[in-house]
Amino acid sequence: MSINAGLLLAGALLLLGIASSKFSARLGVPVLVLFLSVGMLAGSEGLGRIPFEN
Repeated sequence: MSINAGLLLAGALLLLGIASSKFSARLGVPVLVLFLSVGMLAGSEGLGRIPFEN
């Protein structure tokens, strides 16, 4: 992955995190639940397919 693609991906995840915090106030759901959901979707088993190593 190139530097530009990594920065774009990091920016997109940051925007999703900010949007989810605004959205959670309207739904009455804790922000942590939405952050975890975004992380699970972006992870190696989710839609984002971001590889993680131990």
